[in-house]
Amino acid sequence: MKDLRRLWPSILLAAACADSRAGGGKADLWIEARLPVAFGQVSNVVELGDGRVAFADTRDRLFLIGDLARGKVDTLGSRVDSMPAGAAASIYKFPGWVAHLAGDTVALVDFAALRTTLWNERGEPLAPLALPPVAGQTPILAYDQRGFGYKSDYRAILGGHEPGGAVQRDSIPVLRIELATGRADTVARLAPPDYGDATFGEQQQRVAKIFGPNDVFGVLPDGRLWVARARENRVDWREPGGSWVLGRAHEYAKVPVTEADRDRVLARIREQGKGHGLPDSLRLEWPFAEEKPPFEAGMASPAGEVWLQRPRPADGRQYVYDVYGPDGGWRRAVTLPPGATLAGFGRGGAVYAALTVEGGRTVARLRER
Repeated sequence: MKDLRRLWPSILLAAACADSRAGGGKADLWIEARLPVAFGQVSNVVELGDGRVAFADTRDRLFLIGDLARGKVDTLGSRVDSMPAGAAASIYKFPGWVAHLAGDTVALVDFAALRTTLWNERGEPLAPLALPPVAGQTPILAYDQRGFGYKSDYRAILGGHEPGGAVQRDSIPVLRIELATGRADTVARLAPPDYGDATFGEQQQRVAKIFGPNDVFGVLPDGRLWVARARENRVDWREPGGSWVLGRAHEYAKVPVTEADRDRVLARIREQGKGHGLPDSLRLEWPFAEEKPPFEAGMASPAGEVWLQRPRPADGRQYVYDVYGPDGGWRRAVTLPPGATLAGFGRGGAVYAALTVEGGRTVARLRER
């Protein structure tokens, strides 16, 4: 059996993806258009200049451009199982995230090959993006259009440079990396997670609690950075020059972590662990928070509104998002249609969602009523 100290990052990912259900209610958005094709799983969605969208199917591992007006989908590049050194930008192993850089340049993040490639909006590969090895090998997902990428240095959670170590930090730095030079500076700090003891057979390790509060961040094209603070349930903004606008805390209904939540997550941990040599008979215990955090994920619109996804109660099917403005103040709650998950934004108030359909998921464009 593999060293279980190195197993827990994969296990934590499985736990983070654990399914729970969203609260039901009347949707505040309606489906304006959708692609007539079902995909295995949809990543985030990036709107292109002509209204088409770029996204990845993370289950079938394909990079795609969709035209909702014409109902047409094109596959870009080629998926491969092995990546040779110096591979062309047109191939990928596991396309997992899409970002729009300046002009008509789109970045595709390959989770398996640990590289990012550049494409134009016509779907033509340009070149691999040479990224400096800053804060480990975790990919950069957040980009502005001023030549910077942003990532959090979560090596602090994983024990510094050695996964499984007992290192705990009082904050997690958010790094701004200049793509042209590799220079990096710290532009924000996130609160660390709450920790507890996990048990794998006879081994014990200090790990982040499942369903514990976790800060999230993002950046707008103009370089404005936002940080959603989970313990205070507020959104702070950092201007490109370094000044901060601190948001106001927003009250929220506490959602308890139930025994069904724990059982579901542990079942997923065991399923994920089988591929790493985790025996079914192994004693497995994991620390859980008593209550779910005020949000599980976040994304910002071009207008500077931050949408934070509420935890999903076990008896519903709809996601609810709390929307905060660029002043940090709470504006409204938005309920998505059943089976829809926020995936991106576009011009004119367009909201893109990954929508559950027969055979999988598809991309839908939503509008607020």
